[in-house]
Formats: sequence, structure tokens, C-alpha cells
Amino acid sequence: MIAPRRWSSQMSCAVFLVIVAQARADSPGDRLERPDTQPLQGRLAGDSRAGIVFVGEGGARPIALEPGWLVRTGGAEVEPGLGRPPYRALIGDSLRLSGVLASIGPRSVVFHLSQPGREITIARPGVQAVIQRPGEARVLREGFDRLDAARWTRTGSVTLVEAPSRTAPLALRVPGDGASVAARLETPVAAGQMDIAYFDDKTIAADRRAVVEATFQGPSGPSSIRIVLGWSEETLAVESPDGPALAIQRLPRLEGWHRLTIRFDGEATEISVDGKELAHGKGPSGPLAAIRLAATADPEAKSPMVAAIFDDVQVVRFAEPPGGLELDIAQDEARLITGDQLFGTIERGDGDGVVVMVAGGPTMISWSELAGLYFRREPAQGAAVEGLLVRAQWRSAPGNDPGDVDFAEGALIEAGEKAIRLATPYAGVLVIPRDRLVALAIQGRGRRIVIDPATHHLGDELSVTQPILDPPQPEGGLLERAFDLADVPDHPAVALLDMAQVVGEDNDSPYSRYVREGELRTWLVVNGQRVDYVNRYIKTRDETPERIAVPIPAGLLKPGRNTLRLELTGMKGKAKELDDLGVLQIAVEFRMPPAAAPRAIPGP
Repeated sequence: MIAPRRWSSQMSCAVFLVIVAQARADSPGDRLERPDTQPLQGRLAGDSRAGIVFVGEGGARPIALEPGWLVRTGGAEVEPGLGRPPYRALIGDSLRLSGVLASIGPRSVVFHLSQPGREITIARPGVQAVIQRPGEARVLREGFDRLDAARWTRTGSVTLVEAPSRTAPLALRVPGDGASVAARLETPVAAGQMDIAYFDDKTIAADRRAVVEATFQGPSGPSSIRIVLGWSEETLAVESPDGPALAIQRLPRLEGWHRLTIRFDGEATEISVDGKELAHGKGPSGPLAAIRLAATADPEAKSPMVAAIFDDVQVVRFAEPPGGLELDIAQDEARLITGDQLFGTIERGDGDGVVVMVAGGPTMISWSELAGLYFRREPAQGAAVEGLLVRAQWRSAPGNDPGDVDFAEGALIEAGEKAIRLATPYAGVLVIPRDRLVALAIQGRGRRIVIDPATHHLGDELSVTQPILDPPQPEGGLLERAFDLADVPDHPAVALLDMAQVVGEDNDSPYSRYVREGELRTWLVVNGQRVDYVNRYIKTRDETPERIAVPIPAGLLKPGRNTLRLELTGMKGKAKELDDLGVLQIAVEFRMPPAAAPRAIPGP
């Protein structure tokens, strides 16, 4: 990316006093990383009105943020009792959002996040895909917002109660007098994972037990594993009365919400709590057929009544990600876990399944069969975002799996004590809890209008060698997008392009010489006028995406309708032989002056 010019501006001392006071109210937990400078501990603070700055430890003066800087948090952590969000929405390389799929309609995709009251509406056709976690297919998910009598068989006075110390509204209460709920799976799962959240208040009741039971349908009949979560002992326990025996590492009971996980495949069983191994071994043969959540009592139990609290039950089937797929970016696609593909129009859907119009008729597909949905790639201009532009990363699930880090680009509205607020082009304002935030990459200040968030493959050849372009089929040598501007700010404008595998002037020994001689060039054309060729802005080998900024001459953009075109030229005497390259996102950005470093602020 071309380094932006630097300007200076003023910010009042009074504003910074407020920001400093806010930052000092918290223990410093962030780290500012700048090129050729030692990292600085402190706190990100402020809002778009007053200004967002980094306040160092020990009364250091607030620092205005510049492009290329990175703010890392003191440590991202998700409540252990929360499960892994089963679905992800993808918008090019600029947004990945994990949560529970609420609905799919003709204009929007709605997600519920695992944060209190957070419902996110994402504009469609901006969404490129909605997928399950790679290699998984949801079989059962129960958040206990209600107790579905068609799914669960109950015994005793089982009720739904307000979840203690938790963001979820309701949880399942199972009294310790023999009450239980049980569910049989419609299709037994041979290899997969079961997750259950439970609450432990560390009560000791020697004659009562809170139990999770998993029943497998073996060749000689059913066999079960019981995980004892309380209350008879101060440690967790595992029982396999039908054999084979499991090696057990007893874990101490700890107060609060926890996540029980059982992974199984017929050959091995692994049981863990909050990522810590509790038991492992051969385990029962056969597929998982039923689960039971119970609170038992001895016949002569005399201890005070207690109750087990459960929430967020998930069962997924493991499946090999399909390979050797065909892509048709002009149609919607329902991709099955078997590798089969249905092309047509995705009409509607929710967390249970989707309706796809195929060959003139509707087809209902359950998420137990779906790997993901891929939407036709239509041009979709996003809402303009303005201010301090950043790329935020945050953790979406407990643990340290790098695959559970979501991201979004947009304008930072506020860096508050408990959360940051980020305005995005397609998903509105995201509220990201501070304790989940991983990092913020500073991209500069400006107004950004995303014109097309989808990936494209320009060129003339099928992509067959790694890394494969998306889609593998070429779309030719021309990509044009129209976009609207409400006004044209009085700031330098650039075309912001995320590119992959572009032959640059100096990055490819066999072909760069052709670019220098005027061949194999990719031209940027704005409102019918050639602006520049993008190849000379490529500074890496471009095997992974590189963001470049091509200046747009002043006066070329206008209020109202504008056009931006990428136009490929071929080899001399071979005009149809083109460079094959990827375009991941197209945007126009008006770059504003960064805030000047503020004056030193006296201590309190």
C-alpha cells in the first residue's frame, strides 16, 4: 500500500483530559506496536467525536494513531461456558462474523451473536457465503429458549430459568430429585462432537449427582458414558458401565460456567472440560444415538435440594470438506457435506434449514446435510464508513484456536471501557466486547465506499495450481462496477484494490519484463478515463492478497453515478493472452488528515 501523506490538525486539551481520565480508570491492558519503536503499554480510548487515541502508562501524553500501527489487547477471552458459534457469514476478505443463523431472506441475513441482545443484520447480496465450521454439520443445537416437547422427553419438574451470571437469557434447571430431559437423534452420529454448557456453584451434596449421559448404539446394543459434574465429590468423574474403561484425569470442580466436550469416532473418545482433558480411550462402539441431562438422588437422600443448570447443547457430525467443486458465480449454490452441489436460487432459510429453488421447484435442505451456502456474486455497494479506519479481530469462541478469530473492517466509532463500536459497510455497527478483542490494525482516516466486496478472477485461463484463484474459472479481461457518491469530499481520492497473483513490474522474473515493456498490464479506468496501471503498485510476490491504493486525479469523480473499471491488456501480438489475477475487493477512499499528536496532558 502506498504510504499516505501526513497532515497536522488540532484537538483541544479539554477533550484529551476526558479521554485520559477514561483510560486511566482502567488498568492498562493494550499494547501499541509501531515500526522501529519499542511497544508501548497503555489503553486505547476515545470516540469519533472527541478523537480516538492511545494513552500510555504513567501519564504519558495521548498519541494520535497512524496507518500501519497495530494495537494489541492484553488478552482475548470468551466465557468458557459459551459454545462455538455454528455458522459464519463471509464478505470477501473484509468480514467474517460467527454466530447463530436466525434467518435468510431476499434482502438480508440475520445472525444472533453470543453477546447480550446482539442481533446483526447483514445486507444481501453483500454476503458472499454462509457456512458451517469446516468439516462439521450441525445435527442438534438447543439454547433452551423454550423446551421443545417434540425433541425432549422430560421427567420431573424441569423448568427454564434465568441463566445465572451469563449473557444467555434462559437456561435449563433440572432439580436433583431424579428429574431429567432426554433426546434421541433423528440420525445417529458415527463421528462427531457433543458440547454442553453447565453451571457449577460448587455445592456439595453427597447423595445427589448432576449427570450428562451419552448413549451409543453398538453392534450388541446400547452403551453409555456418564459424566458426573456434581455434587457428590469435589472433582469431576466419568463412568463407562458398559465398557470399555476410559483413562480418567480427575479435574477439580470450579465455580461458574463451563463447557463439557465429548469427541468420538467409534475408535476413540475424548472428554474435556474447558479444553482440559478429563478422560480418553477406546470408548463405546457405534454411533451416538441419544443424550440425557439428569440430576439423580439416592433413595434415602437427605441433603438439601440442589439443581443442575444446563444450556447450549450442540451435536455436530464430522464430515470431510468436499473437494473438486464446480463454481457458478451467476447462481446461488447449496453445497452438501457429501460434495454434491445444488445450483439455483436460495429463497429463504434459518438455523434449521434452507429452501432452494431448483429447476423450477422448491427444495428444503437441513443444515445436517449442508456444508454451506454460496450466493451469486452480484455488485453490492456498501454504506460509506468514515473516521478512523481499522481492521478489528476478536475471538468468537472459547479457547485459542486461530480459526475462531473473526474480523471486520470499518470505521472505529468508540473505544469504550467495556466494548468498541465499529461501523461496517454491510453489517451496520458491530459492538465488540473488550475482553474478546484481539487486535486493531490502523489503516488511516478517511471515508471509504466499498463498491464490490466479492472475489473475482480476471484473465483467460482456468486456475489449476496453488494458490487457486476464486473462482477458478476466468471472467475475462474486463470488470466494471458503477457506484454512487452523495458528494465528493475535498480530500485525495484513491481506488483501494485487494489483489492477488498480479504480475508486478519487479515481482515475477519470467513476466515482469513484459509489464515494463507495456504488456500484460491491468489498467484502472475511472469514468471512462485511464488513470494508471495497477502492476506498478504491486510490491510483493502477491501470492497472498496485497492491498494497493491507486490515486484518482482530482475532479475525475463527481456526485451521482460513477464507474470504475479494471481492464486487462495482453501480450504484444497475442492480445488474448492475459495475466490471470484475483480481485478480492474494490473500494474508493477519500483520505483525510490524521489527527496531530496532542500536547502533553498533566497528571491528575
